[in-house]
Amino acid sequence: MQILLDSLVYLALAAALSWLFFYLRRFDLLGGFLGGVLVALIGSILGAFLFSMPLKYAIDKLQNGFGVFNVNIIAAIIGGLSSLWLLTKINNERKRKDY
Repeated sequence: MQILLDSLVYLALAAALSWLFFYLRRFDLLGGFLGGVLVALIGSILGAFLFSMPLKYAIDKLQNGFGVFNVNIIAAIIGGLSSLWLLTKINNERKRKDY
C-alpha cells in the first residue's frame, strides 16, 4: 500500500511540473504533455534518489521533515524540474504555437 501511495505522489508531482512547463510556460515538449509527465516522473525519481540524503539532513534541521509518505518532495521537485529543463534545452527552448 505504501509503494502505491509513493507512486501516486511521484506521478502527481510529475504531472504538476509538466503542466507548469507545457501549459504555463508554453514550451514545446517532446511528446507533448504526456511526454513531459514521463520525463518529469523519471527525473523526480532520480532526483529523489540522488538528492534525498543531502537534503534530508538540511530538512531535519529546519523542521521535523517535509515529506509526503516516504517521498522527499523537495528532492523530487528538483529532479523533475532539472529533467524538464534539460528536455527544453534539447528541444532548443521552442515555444508552442497556437493553431
